[in-house]
Amino acid sequence: MLGVKMGMKSNLGILIIEDDKYARLNLREILKPYGIVDEATDAASAFQKLNERTYDLVLTDIELGSNSGVEIIPTIVRKGSHCIVVSSYECEEVIEKAYNLGAKHYLAKFKLKEFLPIYINKFLQERSARFEHFLKEEFITQDEELIQDLKNLCDINWKNQSLFISGPTGTGKSLLGKLIHDITHTDSKLVHLNCAEVAENLLESELFGHEKGAFTGADQRKDGKLKLAQGGTLFLDEVGTMPLSMQQKLLKALDEKTFYPVGSSTPVKTDFTLITATCEDLQAKITRREFREDLFFRISGFQFHLKPLCERSNDVEILLRHFQKSSSRRFVIKPEAMEALKKYPWPGNIRELMKLSERLSQNLNGVIDLNAIKTFLKATPANANAMEGWEEHVLQYGLRSYINYMEKKAVEESMKRNSGKITACIKELKISSSAFYRILQDHQLHF
Repeated sequence: MLGVKMGMKSNLGILIIEDDKYARLNLREILKPYGIVDEATDAASAFQKLNERTYDLVLTDIELGSNSGVEIIPTIVRKGSHCIVVSSYECEEVIEKAYNLGAKHYLAKFKLKEFLPIYINKFLQERSARFEHFLKEEFITQDEELIQDLKNLCDINWKNQSLFISGPTGTGKSLLGKLIHDITHTDSKLVHLNCAEVAENLLESELFGHEKGAFTGADQRKDGKLKLAQGGTLFLDEVGTMPLSMQQKLLKALDEKTFYPVGSSTPVKTDFTLITATCEDLQAKITRREFREDLFFRISGFQFHLKPLCERSNDVEILLRHFQKSSSRRFVIKPEAMEALKKYPWPGNIRELMKLSERLSQNLNGVIDLNAIKTFLKATPANANAMEGWEEHVLQYGLRSYINYMEKKAVEESMKRNSGKITACIKELKISSSAFYRILQDHQLHF
């Protein structure tokens, strides 16, 4: 999928740091099939280019006129790039230092044409293997369209780019974010923050960090997520829950690649790949002025939507088989029972199916028929009456998910009872017209 050796196009961002013109031309010729190649002729221009962007691969000479290429290696590594030293310099002390500073390979110049493609293809194959493992063990699907979309997503060079992942809760947004990070930043860390889990008054400190004494309880200095993500990936989950005041500060930090920790007057520079995710409809929130449109444009450089499980009904069976592997007890699902599971709407998506698998493995009868399936599904909100099954759903998926379900269900049922007459529905539900239209927008209901 991702390697030149496998007959597919590579999109690597590559930097050559070499002061010899003919050596640069030779390297460019070898490397151009693998992606976009940039060049730096000395240490100063190399530092400038590394400061401007992040590369997948950086190849540097050791002797750069009066400067040593060894001194550039820490910056290359800190920026999250895979570093390969290319040199005719054979001093073991220098070779050892290069490896200790983070270089992955130290290659002799006179055999580059023969051996450099081997190392690059190995680098690409490791990325490809990560994707194959993802599909086999983490994100189980036989939806060909989705698989192709995921492959295309992984072929993009995400260094210093923005990816916005949308989709209902339980569809695997966090798994996808981690995959993109693992493929993009093999040598850097993934910094994850769920915005919904942090109190509003603490979110600024979590993102930007703070100085000792900046506020009550700040008894020591703390680095924020933006700084910790330097050279790697910042994954902001449930970004739609971020308050407007923080949205403005985050936008400024992303635009300027600079921010101020709470209580500090010293700016901090940072550079990272940004991945954001939400189960909420941000366009609806923008309409209600609950989310900044300019921030949405900034974080959604590329948008990817994960389909709910109800649109991937053929995946239900293979997912159940996969989840069954984690239990020592096996069970059999009769064909009519499996068909019922495929037709079930799965409001909790894959997470709900996983929970059902756990319950099925604990069932006294190892042969699951249609009646058993109906019993298992009865307590879930999608098949429940009013408040039936609320506690189990809240404990499993959270209060927000249940409230969203109940809002949607109540409006749908009211519209049916009142033949689509909006005024009658608003009166029956005892809510304002703005609240009613907000529910329609949030859940994309059409009557």
